[in-house]
Order: sequence, then structure tokens, then C-alpha cells
Amino acid sequence: MKYTKYFSGVLRNQGTPNLNVEEYARLMNIVSLEGRLQELLDLKKELNNPSEHYKYDVRIHKLSNTIKGITSDNDPKDVMQSMVFKSN
Repeated sequence: MKYTKYFSGVLRNQGTPNLNVEEYARLMNIVSLEGRLQELLDLKKELNNPSEHYKYDVRIHKLSNTIKGITSDNDPKDVMQSMVFKSN
């Protein structure tokens, strides 16, 4: 949830950044995907049957790759700066 934590800190401390529709949608997609990823990680921890971990691992891997694709695996600060730059 590194992107979500960073983005929420920016919003709290600096207010809403001036983003165009595409970049705002990108930000919301990242936050949504990280929430889904965290939910799967939490569910996996609660499993008693280790043989079921695999199906969660596959979904976790897919979500992680999607997040990496959207963010180009950059730091949250760089992603936010890129979104602001593309919006101007």
C-alpha cells in the first residue's frame, strides 16, 4: 500500500493535486488495486489450509504485475510528479 499511503499523505498535506481526467483515473486505479491486493494478502494470512495458498498467490501476482505496469515500478513520489506533469 505504498502508493496509497503516499497519495493520502500528499492529499492531506498539500491538498488535491491538479490532475486531468486520465491521470486522476490512473491514481484511483492504483489505490483500488492496492486495496484489492491488501485484501488478498489479509485473506491468505487467515487460511488454515496451506494448499489453498496457491490460488491466492496467483491472484496476488497478477495484481502486483498490474500495479507495476501502471506505475512503471517507480517510487510513489515519481509517479505523483509524473501525473502532475502530464496534467499540465
